[in-house]
Amino acid sequence: MNESAVLPRKTMLLVSLLQGLALLLLYRSLENDSWPTTSPLWAYPLWTVAVALPVLLLLALESATIRRTLTLIGSFSALLVLLAIYTGWQAEPYDEFPVGNLVFVFVCSTGLACFKALMYLQQRAARIPLTYGVLFTYSWRNSLTLALSLLFVFVLWLILMLWAQLFRAIEVDLFHELFREDWLLFPVLAVSLGLAISIFRNLTQVIDSISRLLQGLIKLLLPLVISVAILFLVALPFVGLDALWSTGSGTSLLLWLLAIVLFFVNAVYQDGRGDSPYPQLVHRLIYAGLLLLPVISVISFYGLWLRLDEYGWTVARSWAFVIWLVLSLFAAGYFVGIVRRRDDWTADLARVNTGMGLVVLALMLVVNSPLLDFRKISLASQLQRVESGGIELADFDFWYARQSLARPGYLALEQMKHQVGDSDPELLEKIQNPLPEWQARHRKPAQKFWEQVNYRPELFEVPEDLRQKISRSQFDQGTDTQTLLIRTDLDRDGEPEFAMLQFSDSYLFNAQLFVLNQGGWEDSPMSIGDRFRSETIEQLTKGEITTPAPRFSHLRVGDILLQVNEAQHASNMDVNPAVGTQPVSD
Repeated sequence: MNESAVLPRKTMLLVSLLQGLALLLLYRSLENDSWPTTSPLWAYPLWTVAVALPVLLLLALESATIRRTLTLIGSFSALLVLLAIYTGWQAEPYDEFPVGNLVFVFVCSTGLACFKALMYLQQRAARIPLTYGVLFTYSWRNSLTLALSLLFVFVLWLILMLWAQLFRAIEVDLFHELFREDWLLFPVLAVSLGLAISIFRNLTQVIDSISRLLQGLIKLLLPLVISVAILFLVALPFVGLDALWSTGSGTSLLLWLLAIVLFFVNAVYQDGRGDSPYPQLVHRLIYAGLLLLPVISVISFYGLWLRLDEYGWTVARSWAFVIWLVLSLFAAGYFVGIVRRRDDWTADLARVNTGMGLVVLALMLVVNSPLLDFRKISLASQLQRVESGGIELADFDFWYARQSLARPGYLALEQMKHQVGDSDPELLEKIQNPLPEWQARHRKPAQKFWEQVNYRPELFEVPEDLRQKISRSQFDQGTDTQTLLIRTDLDRDGEPEFAMLQFSDSYLFNAQLFVLNQGGWEDSPMSIGDRFRSETIEQLTKGEITTPAPRFSHLRVGDILLQVNEAQHASNMDVNPAVGTQPVSD
């Protein structure tokens, strides 16, 4: 590894500038909801290239290996583009369903894939023999360089904001307006990132010193973490697994424990070729704890299996299984090395870690391809529960299918809607307007709700689209809850508005106004103008309904509309009737 590599700074700054311009164009497309944002098949690959390719180049470019680096990173980026196209296809048709979970998974998995791939690409570009020592050094340098560079960009942004606010305080708004312009921020911050990376990459001794400092701190914590794992396994037989599963997060806690132990072991022992960093007694305590990791792996798998057997596959459980598999393979590799070599078990660390690095890289790429699509797997599993009679179709988690399964979930719900048709309006409503599981459990049946509604000033017919909108928001509030629906004409345009009041014997907890606009019925909360008391509940059902004109009209000054808060004014008058009527004295 060339410690004094010459970096092509001008090329790196040009790459950063081009990245800033590309991100600017994509950001404006996102803000304006225009192409390519409206075409995920284009948007996802373009965002991937604009974010991943420049960062990989900035972290890997060296003057002596520019051609090889461009070839290797270009080939890897082409693979990422293919995966991004498939992910973009999963987001089609555009804006028909939420894609937040889809984007989050893609960003996290491809980010990890880029981190792992970069080490191997740098080693290939430099034509250095593949050893874990080289990969270990590259991994720490890359992560610390990027982290410190992002910190530098964040501090620069804070300084710009301070600059703007200081001048704004003296009524100079130029910088406040200028530093909010996206055409300035994106190029400036992108170039600052490239400059920071080039600076930190030239400070390899400083970066290596920081990594040694962090590894030294981890060295102090590793015996404690191992002791925690051992004590936990010793205590578990006395309390039983039920206590662990009753937390609802037992499996995730076990996986976190596995991950922390394995990360700390790698950070301390590195390639295992140096002298032991601990006295022999502590060294043996650590590998005794590592021998117990497969036990933690088996217990965590049992917890996963219980959830799978009861509820089937979901995207989260699929990822949990992948994480379990990776951690378990690491633990098994260390276990075999300890059994074979005992005190010299660290000699197998390099072999296990190098191979597992490639396994992790492959998995992060495959999960974004048709070969291992967790959304399709989850959908098939949940539909199988319906087909096998495990649950009724009405109990299917339509909300999860819409929110988390992207295109497969959307197509499945569309097919269900066509199959149900008009034969079951209540089921069709669940499919068309799904609710989270906790809300669905407490959702009040539409028929029961409307049977209990009181109408004022007389019985009237509620428009069907308004009826459906109100029905979707109703939950079981208890037996003493009353709902009052008032038809009125608050804006005096000849078209009715509807006010819905919901109250119990002691208080009014909901007041909404429904107004018909071109896009359908819109609702907004209504505030209580006068002080509300529990003894005035009877007035809601028997009191006269009027539409008094406001005491104060609105005041328009140019294009600015000022409105008087009459409720606040009345409250102030109750406390001090003279408020607002007395002249202000110096």
